[in-house]
Amino acid sequence: MTNPFLNLVEKSAVELASSDRFPAAGHYWSQPEIDALIFAFAARRPLLVRGEAGSGKSQIARAAARHLNGGEPWVEVIHPRFEALDLLYRVDVVERLADAQIQQLDKTNKKYVKLGRLWQAVQCLQDHADAIPVLLIDEIDKADADLPNALLDVLGNRSFEVPPLADLTVRAPDRRWPLIVITTNEERELPPAFIRRCAVLNLNPPKADGAFKDWLIERGRVHRHLAISDAARLLAAEQVLADRHVAESAGYPKVGLAEYIDLLTALHELTEAIADPQQRRQSQIDWLQRLGAYALVKHAEQDQGRAPQIASQPAADAE
Repeated sequence: MTNPFLNLVEKSAVELASSDRFPAAGHYWSQPEIDALIFAFAARRPLLVRGEAGSGKSQIARAAARHLNGGEPWVEVIHPRFEALDLLYRVDVVERLADAQIQQLDKTNKKYVKLGRLWQAVQCLQDHADAIPVLLIDEIDKADADLPNALLDVLGNRSFEVPPLADLTVRAPDRRWPLIVITTNEERELPPAFIRRCAVLNLNPPKADGAFKDWLIERGRVHRHLAISDAARLLAAEQVLADRHVAESAGYPKVGLAEYIDLLTALHELTEAIADPQQRRQSQIDWLQRLGAYALVKHAEQDQGRAPQIASQPAADAE
């Protein structure tokens, strides 16, 4: 099969329509993202995306699913009580007990074994010859080390057994395998053996101030459903940068892309009814100066009464 990510172009943008699970968004393809997906697909390895919270890690799975099949990824958000078996299947013991009590027990257990997200993605491969399903395992660092350790055999062999179904082996057909995207905010260190079984993408924003602002603005622009003036985009980026420095110097988690998009979304909602572009631009700047701290100052010891940042005027205002 031809690698489907070979035709992606750096700095291209894709619009992601709203769905039952996700809001409308835009994704800006970087060359490292493209190359990491090319390798992960070719090697049939999961792509582990590492980086700070809110840097767009999980959105890579959405954009990849849109590129591959026009749909959305299968999603499993990890929580502290999540067990590895939940990704594969679970047994509905309550239903099984109820059937046993009325002497209608399904001794094959097929009725009681419910497919987990990974099995659902493999089943999609089995049912549709041309399908390339995407599975997002989000925030794997929320679980303890037992979860990634328990996935080593599954990821290594690309198959698993189901003991309640007479040790049925679940394996994708024709050596195919879902594209698995795994994200981590680095809140807990992952086992080295697990990392070795993954392709790894370190998704970190630029460190230099000017490059960081450009990085925000570029990624904000691909959210084309948001009508924001250039002056407001720049001011929002400078506010994010300033409060990011304050948080970083105090040892707090840094604000970044997610908060920037929140600001743009709020400005769009507050000013979309204003028809005149200049009035809308000024209103967006006024709202930013008034509300920016509530999007960007996240910690109790930080001052939300700080003076708003005033951005330099852009040369042109293209909406």
